Amino acid sequence: MNWFILTFLGIFFFINLYVFLKIRRKIFALLILFGYLSPLLMRYADANLSPKIAYIIGLFALFYMGFLVYLILFFLLFDLYALIIKFFHKVFDINPLPKPSRNITLAVAITLSLSLSAYSYYETLNPEVYYLRLYSENLPLERVRVMHISDVHLGPVMGMDKIELIREVYEKYRPDILVSTGDLVDGNMGRKDGLAVALADIKPPLGKFAVLGNHEFYRGIDQAFEFTKSAGFKVLRGEIIDLGFMLVAGVDDDYCRSFNACVDPINEHELLKDAPKDKFILLLKHKPRIDKRALGLFDLMLSGHTHGGVYYPVGKFIIPRLYEANAGWKDLGHGSYLFVSKGIGTGGPPMRLLAPPDMAIIDLVKK
Repeated sequence: MNWFILTFLGIFFFINLYVFLKIRRKIFALLILFGYLSPLLMRYADANLSPKIAYIIGLFALFYMGFLVYLILFFLLFDLYALIIKFFHKVFDINPLPKPSRNITLAVAITLSLSLSAYSYYETLNPEVYYLRLYSENLPLERVRVMHISDVHLGPVMGMDKIELIREVYEKYRPDILVSTGDLVDGNMGRKDGLAVALADIKPPLGKFAVLGNHEFYRGIDQAFEFTKSAGFKVLRGEIIDLGFMLVAGVDDDYCRSFNACVDPINEHELLKDAPKDKFILLLKHKPRIDKRALGLFDLMLSGHTHGGVYYPVGKFIIPRLYEANAGWKDLGHGSYLFVSKGIGTGGPPMRLLAPPDMAIIDLVKK
């Protein structure tokens, strides 16, 4: 992953340089330098320092990155505003719009960025709970209740607070099965046994099942796999589990190829093509991408990864062009359905804008 880190640092350098050139205040130079180095400091602290120190450094680093997103957006909008004024002045020799001073522009951009950052953090604290019902002729039981979580991103910043959100929903709805569709972990889990124990205390009667997401491969597949097992999940890597009344199938995230760590099959069609057709089949896959040949081979697919785009415009206009769905429920045809979670945590800054976290309670009902 050295290439990824070097690419990130290169892009992040020019972002910070742009911000410094816009601000041009020496007093901010040290803060910007520390902000630029903070992702490396976060990674070091997560691996070597105490969890409390790692949390403080991680929270600053991630908030700084999220704040920069808003700050650059407002800088670009003000630059566009200045170009409009310049155009009117050059073409029509008039200046119909007010031209704020550089100090006012800077103050407004920083104030708006801080305000949006604060609201975006607040939004991460209030997950939605979707309640859904799917009828099936392949289900011998009257009802099976499934709780779906995804993208918790436990690590230096996301921790017991996210697990408590999961526990609250579990205690309220008492599902029969709990499933996690990847990115459960996002950091060094070597000293986070308490998180695994807290998750292991959640014990639905018919079991807990999980698949791996891309972030499990980023931070070390072995430790991520062991943590997920310790948390009480059966990790499905190209496997089908027969519960008698239904099948639960799961595949690795395709990012495993970048680490030569795949367990075949990672394709849902290859996994399900010989599966029995007279049982309800629940498919777990991190990214909501479908091999069209698999349609009709499963009843319900649960996914995550998209985070609802994190920011509403991204989820609304970009993510749906990359995946089957941005978030929520979709009829795929041929008797197959898909639900995509926006996730509980965040893979980067702990911020969301009009894309709140979620969990789902899905009742599978005998038709």
